[in-house]
Amino acid sequence: MLLANGSRRGSVTPPISKSHLHRLLIADFLGGRQDRVKDAKEDPDDILATKRCLRALASTAEEPVLDCGESGSTARFIRPIAAALGKRPQYVLRGRLAQRPSIDYERLSPGTFELPGNVSSQFATGLLFALPLLKGDSQIIFTSPMQSRGYIDLTLEVLQNSGIVIRETEKGFTVAGNQTYIAPLKTLPEIDWSGAAFWLAMNKLGSEIEVNGLNPDSKQPDKKVIELLSQDGGNKDMSQCPDLFPALAVAAAGTPCKTTFTKIERLRIKESNRVEAVAKLLAALGIKTEESESTFTIWGQAAPFTPNAIIETSSDHRIAMSAAIAASYSTKPIEIDNAECAAKSYPDFFNEFNAMK
Repeated sequence: MLLANGSRRGSVTPPISKSHLHRLLIADFLGGRQDRVKDAKEDPDDILATKRCLRALASTAEEPVLDCGESGSTARFIRPIAAALGKRPQYVLRGRLAQRPSIDYERLSPGTFELPGNVSSQFATGLLFALPLLKGDSQIIFTSPMQSRGYIDLTLEVLQNSGIVIRETEKGFTVAGNQTYIAPLKTLPEIDWSGAAFWLAMNKLGSEIEVNGLNPDSKQPDKKVIELLSQDGGNKDMSQCPDLFPALAVAAAGTPCKTTFTKIERLRIKESNRVEAVAKLLAALGIKTEESESTFTIWGQAAPFTPNAIIETSSDHRIAMSAAIAASYSTKPIEIDNAECAAKSYPDFFNEFNAMK
């Protein structure tokens, strides 16, 4: 796809938060409510994956086929839940998902579960949903500092609204067994801060886009994009909001100062190796970068980008959408090799981008 260059003007409402809706769907399902598991036209691919898996779990089959697509959230949330329900599923993992970290559960019994806090909060979320279903009490212990804490807080909020009690401890959580999910009144999912980040980054580089529907009191960790975009240069810690990295990196590349992103290790195990993918994207824009195991440094510039190659998206939705940020601050159109991958989180993104002038 060829992306016309130049700043954008307009108004958008980003899609609903995948992070929030995944959790609402699972809580509703465990509370006996299934009115939201039908596919909707606006559903991104990851939400379709969770709905597929929940419908399969609702069947009487002891060994249902659970097609997780390329959704890490779906796979990591559903595995312990399926085990707690006594199912022995066959999992279908597509794309890069099969190579990403996972924890397999044959059966789930009450006990102590140790998790590294620096791999993915999604493993903890899966257990927090599953452990209340067991006959006895359990605890989750983090063996290293917890990253992406905001996603855990989002999980705890949904669980609390579903009648589930979780007690936080110094090193993790204690979860009582024999709890019952209560499906609350239908909660509307929030608008996605991570999807909004691409438009907000364009505004940082001179566009004027009104972004509607965002909840300023949200527990979504990507709400931090407002604070991070307001800071020119310096160090930016990605441990709590890694999904913001591609958008923030392009914004930093168009800011005339040096920016260093720290604690980037987990970015190498996302839908792509996002450190490598962002480095390629910025190289195609003529931007100097340098990386180490835990840091990524960008020497930004004041002048608009002068792209010299097709942008390789690595079939990663956030890399593709970040290329659109670059196009909004470019001297000429930018070509990307895969726009369709944006459907993973934001199916209408490029339609909205191309409609703006």
